[in-house]
Amino acid sequence: MITFVIDSNIFFSAIYNEEGLERKILDISIEKDEIQIFAPDIFWEEIKRILHRKLGYNEEEIDQLISKFDIIEIPQNKYENFKDQAETMISHKSDAAFVSTSLFLNCPIWSGNVKHFQHIRNSKEIIWLTSRELLDYLKKREIISNNFV
Repeated sequence: MITFVIDSNIFFSAIYNEEGLERKILDISIEKDEIQIFAPDIFWEEIKRILHRKLGYNEEEIDQLISKFDIIEIPQNKYENFKDQAETMISHKSDAAFVSTSLFLNCPIWSGNVKHFQHIRNSKEIIWLTSRELLDYLKKREIISNNFV
């Protein structure tokens, strides 16, 4: 089983660009039982706010869209013990819930935000994967074929 925490910017990119790598990876996660995606409890509210504000989606459209994706929400009481540690690892404090969730689950975090996550690149506690790195990892683990994308 491959598990990882998804950052909001990845999900937004996947919705905004249905032909992009992020969407392709999310679509694969729907098809493959070997992939499990997690997010902190703030994830869906943040996504709803962004989709409404930036793309003009209404509540019904948003609910219909996000129901397609099986992203498991982790409640704050599960990851809050890791929040102080997470805040020392990143430059943007609003991402602490995502890093805390990753630390709690002991799994990688998938984010395209180089500016916010570059500080954890050499961390021993957490693995940060860009979309291309996640794709290569899925190929290496033979979850997807080498000729994909």
